Amino acid sequence: MTELLQTEPRAIRVPGHGGVEINIWDHGGDGPPLVVTHCTGTHARIWDPLISVLTPRFRVVAFDTRGHGDSDQPTDPEAYDWRNFGDDLIAALAALGVGEGLLALGHSAGASQIYFAELEQPGLFSRAVLIDPVLFPKEFYAAENPLEGSARRRRNDFESREAAHARYASKPPMGNWHPLVLDAYIQHAFRELDDGAVTLKCPGSIEAEVYAHSKSDWAFERLGEIETDILLITAEHSDLRHAANLQHGELPQSKLHEIEDAGHFVPQEKPDEVTEQVLKHLT
Repeated sequence: MTELLQTEPRAIRVPGHGGVEINIWDHGGDGPPLVVTHCTGTHARIWDPLISVLTPRFRVVAFDTRGHGDSDQPTDPEAYDWRNFGDDLIAALAALGVGEGLLALGHSAGASQIYFAELEQPGLFSRAVLIDPVLFPKEFYAAENPLEGSARRRRNDFESREAAHARYASKPPMGNWHPLVLDAYIQHAFRELDDGAVTLKCPGSIEAEVYAHSKSDWAFERLGEIETDILLITAEHSDLRHAANLQHGELPQSKLHEIEDAGHFVPQEKPDEVTEQVLKHLT
């Protein structure tokens, strides 16, 4: 396996859906365009170490979801309805002028974002690797997402990035992450304050709204319409393992791969194994 490295991409801001500006990280690279999306509460730069292995094969563009990273943060809670994430992707890709039949890589809510965009614009993606997409049949959605409350209680401020790193590295789930991935998260998850402290770019209040608006059973019911060649990846200890299996049963062109001894954050825990599967499927 090629050594995981940190990369330094170029930031581009383009119009998303409804006037929300989306920040895209253009990593360059050789080959066909590869669209990369991230999980809730993080940012596009969390993929940097994996992308360093992918740029010899693909032209990689990684998206900060609305409310995350350096994209706009709407104040209206309804702006975080998950349909908007797919519409953002469609609008941003149109602004980039990269066409259709694209390759895609997404994790968690980012993987769902790729589903939504493909359902709204069939043929947008020809092949995709989707890791633990957050998508269930109607009966699996509770009245309230339990992650909403924990996100609202999230600590947003630290005296330094070093202090944040020490806290996150000391316990799961981030304590299980590959060191380079955790470094990439810490480096780009915070903005500096005047007193030298740091605060999360995506505060717990916004992350909570994303969870509060996560019900997307309409998309699960339409998975059979998707003709994209999809590799679904889940993990032995993931709490979304069952959801991935259900999606696999609905998707006409999909394969399912399970990675051992990992949880829902498998791209962050096992980046080498995930990258190997991405290269196999997308090339």
